[in-house]
Amino acid sequence: MNSKNNLCYLWLLLAAVFWGGSFVFTKYLLASLDPVSIIFIRLIISSLFLWLISLLFLRKRLKIDQKDWKFVFLFSFFEPFLYFIFETYSLIYTSASIVSIIIATIPLFTALLSKYYFTENFSNLNLAGVLISVTGIGIMLLPGFMDTPDGLWGVALALLAVFSAVGYGFYVKKLSKNYHPVVIVTYQNSIGAIFFLPLFLILGHFNDTSIWIAMTDPANLANLLILAIFCSSLAFIFFLRGIQVLGLGRANVFSNLIPVATAVISFFLLGEEFPLYKIIGMAVVIVGIFLVQKKTITVNS
Repeated sequence: MNSKNNLCYLWLLLAAVFWGGSFVFTKYLLASLDPVSIIFIRLIISSLFLWLISLLFLRKRLKIDQKDWKFVFLFSFFEPFLYFIFETYSLIYTSASIVSIIIATIPLFTALLSKYYFTENFSNLNLAGVLISVTGIGIMLLPGFMDTPDGLWGVALALLAVFSAVGYGFYVKKLSKNYHPVVIVTYQNSIGAIFFLPLFLILGHFNDTSIWIAMTDPANLANLLILAIFCSSLAFIFFLRGIQVLGLGRANVFSNLIPVATAVISFFLLGEEFPLYKIIGMAVVIVGIFLVQKKTITVNS
């Protein structure tokens, strides 16, 4: 493995840790804010942060070619807009454990897309690694899965979230070679916020004083800043850099580390239990990710 790949693995690991932590910080915010408000405000803060960085350091690279704007709007529509809506509302109809298992299949569908559409050299061993990592998540979440009945609407919405994430990967892959990751994420979150604005207004949140009062709470503001800067900004930048270096399939499988990161962070911050089955599941996830990285991928342009 060369140093460039090793650095890329670190970026992807950090992205998984940031996304894993997002569930913990969001859980805290849900006590005083609704999901749409959290996502919208998070995207607004992220967009302001990214525009500041972009204008300071990447001014000459901010221009998007006219032919690429359709891809920018499409991947922004798929994620953050559709993905967050489907994932959030799937939790109303079924358990978090079931949703997590379904979401864990994103790397599998992405691996198939990478192999058969983008012609990445994704071997059978790599595909087996994806399946093994999904199995590891299943082991981590099995008790919750067994204890909670599923709802068909929840399963359907979670599947739509999966396809939204795959759609995001499909369109962002097309632009990842031509634009700096910071530029892509800047437009992605800015346009995503615009998509969420009508929903935010229709639900009457703009005139809801309780939301703005909750925003003045230092703890809420700190959690929103963490979500905006680390989870909505830096994590996506690191993930896109991973796509540029490793390819879509190999980079995406690192998302299966998200439940692992959530479990570890919840243990330290929320005092949640860390039983043996979670440790075994984590080990299986890591073995699967190692197998996915086993062979070098070349992308045919």
